Amino acid sequence: MSSGHGVEPPRRDTLPSLTGLRWIAALLVFGLHFTALRLGTELGARSPAPFDRALYDLFRTGFIGVSFFFVLSGFVLTWSTPQGRKAGEFWRKRLAKIFPVYVVSSLAAALLLIITAQMWPSWRVVLAQVFMVQAWVPDQSYFLGINPVMWSLSCEAFFYLCFPALLLVLSRAATRTLWISAVVCVALTFVLPGLAGEVLALRTPEPAMFVSLDGFDNQFMYWFTYIFPPMRLTEFALGVIIALLIRRNAWSGPGVSLSLAICVVGFVLNRELPAHMQRAAGMLIPFALLIAALATADRAGKWTPFRGPRMVFLGKISFCFYAVHMLFVLHTRDRIRPWLVDLGLISRPDQALPVWANIGFFFGYLAAAALTAWALYRLVELPMTRVIRGRPPTPPPPGEVEVPAAREALPSSASHKPPPGAG
Repeated sequence: MSSGHGVEPPRRDTLPSLTGLRWIAALLVFGLHFTALRLGTELGARSPAPFDRALYDLFRTGFIGVSFFFVLSGFVLTWSTPQGRKAGEFWRKRLAKIFPVYVVSSLAAALLLIITAQMWPSWRVVLAQVFMVQAWVPDQSYFLGINPVMWSLSCEAFFYLCFPALLLVLSRAATRTLWISAVVCVALTFVLPGLAGEVLALRTPEPAMFVSLDGFDNQFMYWFTYIFPPMRLTEFALGVIIALLIRRNAWSGPGVSLSLAICVVGFVLNRELPAHMQRAAGMLIPFALLIAALATADRAGKWTPFRGPRMVFLGKISFCFYAVHMLFVLHTRDRIRPWLVDLGLISRPDQALPVWANIGFFFGYLAAAALTAWALYRLVELPMTRVIRGRPPTPPPPGEVEVPAAREALPSSASHKPPPGAG
């Protein structure tokens, strides 16, 4: 690898394999949230039934999908942002991409909260949600309020604010410095949560308010090491660095097949790590290797398993899917069995459902959330993105020379927004 400033060669702008892979990450988050229904277990039982236990064992670390989205976000934004783009233009394009879906899904979540739970969210919680700062408040009623998964968008908003300065600094760094920075990002992701835990464990343990703390000693430690935006910045920065290294032809990593194998092994090993490491550190290296391998393969036109039209379509709606899937789980979990009793399909409202019914509900919820996401993508994300971004400049008539500034104003075709993160 070169230690000097790299020359960035021409590149393919679209990375369809990374778009397709977004669906897999969103599916992991969905699976984790679906396990909370425990439909195969009788209500009041102390331990889950075998099928529910198996389902939870498969998806219990589904929160790693959020870490993937954070790394991918840094990578794709770097890949798709032209050199010299002004910070204001970048922020406007990001706002156009995520805010319409964010607003519509948050409004739907608030209405469902009022209708199904007869609960009016606090105006402070509403303001935190509107301004995307809920992840900065160490209180579950804020960062999990209204639409719980939107805490990750609060982190993304912080990343977007940092991105222009981060890209300016890192793009001017020598290649050797980029490699050192990548190692530092990985090391900090492993070390910081543990160091924070040593300090925060001294606080008085607190019970969970809405979700299980899953091995964390108290709510503050859970928030600080998992939710607090600056603690997740290293994942985003690593994505930026990898994109710069690939653009300089300075990246040397495993191919797609080996990277997938590393991810599978990492997925298994990550489940044995301490709770504060499972959410980011344990899968950071495997995810980084896979993202780089897929981008390199797309750039060279080589085969990948995520480039098919169906996977790319699912990847395109994955942000909308991420935004709405939790609403189905959250606002139906206490009503499924009473509905089934009314329909005469089960005899008691505490009855466990058979395995086939549990599997049916899994795919039913998945299909309902995916169809809603498709509608949200077609009716909100695409048209509102065009409206807020503005129409691209009209191509010059034949025979006229196109003004370079007009070419720069065209939106990049590779500008993807990963659905960040989860509950």
